[in-house]
Amino acid sequence: MDVSIPGERITNIDKLLRDRDINYQVTGEQSKKVRCPTPVLRPTNVFSSNRAMDWKDFHSLTVIYNAMETLEAKYPSICTVSNIGKSVEGRDIKMLRITNSDTRNKAVWLDGGIHAREWIAVSVVAYIAHQFATNYSALPEYVTNKDWYFVPVVNPDGYHYTHTSDRLWRKNRARVENTPCGVDLNRNFGYGWGKTKNDAYEDPNHINYQGSEAFSEPETKAIREVILNSNIRFKIFLTFHAYSEVISFPWCNSTEPCPDYVDLLEGATVMAKAVYDTHKRVYKVGNFRNIMYYATGTSIDWSYGSAKIPFSYLFELRSKHHKFLLSKEEILPCCEEALSGVKALAKFVEQKKQYFSHSRLKM
Repeated sequence: MDVSIPGERITNIDKLLRDRDINYQVTGEQSKKVRCPTPVLRPTNVFSSNRAMDWKDFHSLTVIYNAMETLEAKYPSICTVSNIGKSVEGRDIKMLRITNSDTRNKAVWLDGGIHAREWIAVSVVAYIAHQFATNYSALPEYVTNKDWYFVPVVNPDGYHYTHTSDRLWRKNRARVENTPCGVDLNRNFGYGWGKTKNDAYEDPNHINYQGSEAFSEPETKAIREVILNSNIRFKIFLTFHAYSEVISFPWCNSTEPCPDYVDLLEGATVMAKAVYDTHKRVYKVGNFRNIMYYATGTSIDWSYGSAKIPFSYLFELRSKHHKFLLSKEEILPCCEEALSGVKALAKFVEQKKQYFSHSRLKM
């Protein structure tokens, strides 16, 4: 179990645990409640905007965006980069589309970096996009008969801030009473927002602050606009996080099975098997509320419950050992196993065509 406590309570907690012979390890993570905007852990690397994108290191926002633009320049027949919105501080939220322009294609959404400190999620989404673009002619039909939409950095302000000021910053950089306390963007979506009263969700200083209202933030509004108002027929929604090594699906706010529980569980299991077959990494699967914790206003509950995207998943990446501070040596293996999982899901969904003719979530 991971437990977060305020720094001033460490001595008391240490005594309590020792008195009860409970073994523990201090990991140095951010405390659960921080009076913003106090920095916690300064980044140790200096990130250059001139570096080339690779998967031997974590990269700045500029490098990520340059890599997306490079793919568009090299593969203009299949790649298009667009800005889907602006962040709180005015940064672009960039999306890469990869498609063969077949009008019969259904669409797949992949995003990362909604939580700023989860750097590996950004790397994974960028890696999958790179692999699809550079190897498109060799990809199986169950991949190329879909339009792929990649948003590697949903939270560009927070991601930039983790590279310059506070490595463990989680939220965006929204200001509350002129103080940049931020909003947890994965508590700001409309489905189930504010369903139960929660002091933490309503406290701007808390890492799970949900915002003043559903879709109060430009970053979540940008996702809503693309998915609901673009006439794109999304069949799969994948949002990447870290660090629990879990593949989960709705609901996040209930232990009740969602209407398509069996199909979602089967799809998650297919992905988990592909992950294991790649590097022998074991990922748990299941309803988010059952295997993780209670949460409202999440993107997968919204994508499934409101946007009616039938295969909606939250993919928690490595690593339970390193937590948010994943070692550079694990970047590429993590990317490779996530790619295997995504391909396996694309193939699985292709086998469920009859399902889409009859489900209540028919697109």
